[in-house]
This record gives sequence, structure tokens and C-alpha cells, in this order.
Amino acid sequence: MKKLPRKTITRVLLYIRTLEGLLKEKRYLVSSRQLSEITGLSDVKIRKDISNFKSVGKPRVGYKTADLKKTLENYLLQNHTVHLVLFGVGNLGSAILKYPGFHQKKIKLVAAFDVDRNKIGKKVNGVRVYPLERAPEVIKRRRADIGIIAVPKERCQEVADYIVLSGIHRILNFAPHSINVPEKVQVRSIDFTLRILSLFCDAQS
Repeated sequence: MKKLPRKTITRVLLYIRTLEGLLKEKRYLVSSRQLSEITGLSDVKIRKDISNFKSVGKPRVGYKTADLKKTLENYLLQNHTVHLVLFGVGNLGSAILKYPGFHQKKIKLVAAFDVDRNKIGKKVNGVRVYPLERAPEVIKRRRADIGIIAVPKERCQEVADYIVLSGIHRILNFAPHSINVPEKVQVRSIDFTLRILSLFCDAQS
């Protein structure tokens, strides 16, 4: 199969999340129109996206929810489970640890790190908290793919350095501060304040 554009992949991720919700509701068949109603995307675009995947669905019948979800996941992850590690077990970090989306078959949060001795050694939602200095060892052993930063801004560069040293090339940064990493390392930053202001400005325009 040809490589899909980034925008299409973003929509496919939305379909997967939607299909997961439908399965929880025990809805085992779904049509493009129903997906359209849930996602807000046009059913024409949805059918076009799904047509990239052969042998999925039947005309006027729809798609088997579980089969479609599996097909989309297999394309994106190629039968690979994404292992995440979290840095920072404060208020935000604790919320991330409890987020169900990071405890799925295809996406698993496998370890957390912190400098607070009162948190180290404990488990939060089944995930053990390790001291920061053990990051390289634990990350290698757990074969982590992505590092999540959820620490105060004054520590985010130190944590980023640990992540890079550990061999991870993908970082999701929740800290309200930019980080410096080698060119080979991909960073996605999520600043809630900027997102809120952007949403407000868009609504005003």
C-alpha cells in the first residue's frame, strides 16, 4: 500500500478512536454515514480514506467495526505495539498515567520516572515509577518508542537530554517550554495555554 499523507493519517487515527468507542457500545457494524455523524467529516471523504485499504466493508452493508479497526491499526503500526514512557508524575503526569488511551493493546505506557523519593518505587495505574537516573536502563529494557515530558519547565531540558541519551527519537512534550534536541529527534509540543488562546482567536475571526 502507498504511503498516506499526514492529513489522511490524522483522520485514520480519529476513525480508530471512534471505532473503539463503537465497540464498547457493542455496535459491531458501522456505515460511513454513521462515522460521518460521529466524527463530523463527510461520508464521501471517509469512504475515500477507507478505500485505501482493500477488502474492507461491503456496499449498503457497511463495515465490521472490529475488522475495520484492526485493518487501520495494522497499517499504522504494522503489528507493532507502541511503548510509552512518562517523565514527571505530578498532577499532569498522574492524569496521563490514568488515561485509558495509554493502556490499550496497541499503545502501552510501560514506565514512569520522577525525582520525588516518595513516588519512586510505587505503581500508578499499574505503571511503576523509577528514579530519573535509571531512565536509560529501563527504556532499553522496555523497548520504549516515545518519551512523554510532563515536568516543570525548569527541568524539561534535563529530561529531554535523558530521553535522547536513552535512544528515543520521538518526544511528546507537555512542558510549557521548548527543548533543544538533535535533528534526528522528532518533537511534538502541546501547550494548553497556546491551544486555548488559538481556539479563542479562531472563534473571534
